Amino acid sequence: MDKLLEVKSLGKSFKSKNVEKTIFSNINFHLFDQEIISIIGPSGCGKSTILNIISGVESDFQGEVIIKGQNSSLKNQSEVSYMQQKDLLLPWRNVLENSILGLEINKLNKNKSRENALRLLPEFGLEGSENMFPRHLSGGMRQRVSFLRSILLERPIMLLDEPFSALDSITRSKMHEWVSSILMINKKSVVLVTHDIYEAVLLSDRVLIMGGSPINICMEFEININRPRFKSPNNQKIFSKYEKDISDELLKHVPNNI
Repeated sequence: MDKLLEVKSLGKSFKSKNVEKTIFSNINFHLFDQEIISIIGPSGCGKSTILNIISGVESDFQGEVIIKGQNSSLKNQSEVSYMQQKDLLLPWRNVLENSILGLEINKLNKNKSRENALRLLPEFGLEGSENMFPRHLSGGMRQRVSFLRSILLERPIMLLDEPFSALDSITRSKMHEWVSSILMINKKSVVLVTHDIYEAVLLSDRVLIMGGSPINICMEFEININRPRFKSPNNQKIFSKYEKDISDELLKHVPNNI
């Protein structure tokens, strides 16, 4: 399989009161074409910062981010879509207008963009909602619009930063099933940051654990469960084992003072 993304010797630090503080160092991982990986670790370990670096939002770092064999921040911008924790929908734009915002920013044909969005609305559970404004949408619907906006960019790499963390447990469970099917249909390559172990096992081909001192990728779990992947009497045991093994590894890296 081809490596679509390679992160090599990635490090990030900052100065506080003239003292250099390291967030993480020597982060190394890769993403294959049409693969989904999750990154899990303690709060504040720099998971979201890694996504910011890959996307090109942050440019001050050590190491390399290589996409399709090229080390270039401009390459990042053209190959990556980034869905952050907040849906970032503009309140004065309706569902359709919000969904094509990224296409407008990239100066693509507006009529063609609207056609593409309208075609996908049923698949995203948004048919009939195209003229609704964000204030009238549920949390799940807002996340669907945000997800549609990322899919419409048609970029091979998707970065998802805890996209379901603000949802209630029932809505989050429904979104997990829906997103899993959408990613399979659209054949996306995804880096997902999450605190939810079940979410990581459900969606990912591999789960990377951040921890240690200094913080790096300290463990990797390959998830060998056939897709579509949902808890059932047939796979409950293996799901539970992955969740326990990942939880046990994470607990090794939780600070003693919390």
